[in-house]
Amino acid sequence: MNKNEFAAIAAALQTYYPRFNLLPNREAMALWFQELSDIPADTLTAALRKWVSTEQWPPTIADLRGLCTSLTEGEVPDWGEAWAEVTKAVRRYGWARPDEALASLPPAIRTAASRIGWMQICESENPEALRAQFRQIYEHTARTETESRQLPPALQKTIAMIGVKTMPALEGHDADTP
Repeated sequence: MNKNEFAAIAAALQTYYPRFNLLPNREAMALWFQELSDIPADTLTAALRKWVSTEQWPPTIADLRGLCTSLTEGEVPDWGEAWAEVTKAVRRYGWARPDEALASLPPAIRTAASRIGWMQICESENPEALRAQFRQIYEHTARTETESRQLPPALQKTIAMIGVKTMPALEGHDADTP
């Protein structure tokens, strides 16, 4: 999105919520543009229109980024839908084809199922406890995935670089040697 497209969206935002002092100065406009400029203007416009159709308060940058992500990439399934996918994969692939079963699952569901262990899922004699364990792991995994999908690509790179710089060296190994 370019600055002219953002200016039109900002004007719409101020018009939709005239009682609020939204984007009151150049600095605010520049910061909002910085945080939203990676989103195509038509996607951001659709998200804003959806927001004003359903919410009475003005959106935050995070609200708009989240809505844009769900419009373009779809919603991350809730834990019940995710568990249904796992049980469907168990019926289809069973314990004999764990790689195929896990490959058939969306990333967040695959991660949660892998953390529990495919064989443990297939052979569990306590489905209620297993479902509760899956729910806890999946909700954390889905939240992390949702947050990650919402971040601008440049910020994701910056965060990754910060993480690389701050990772502690392994005991007995030089940080510069593999």
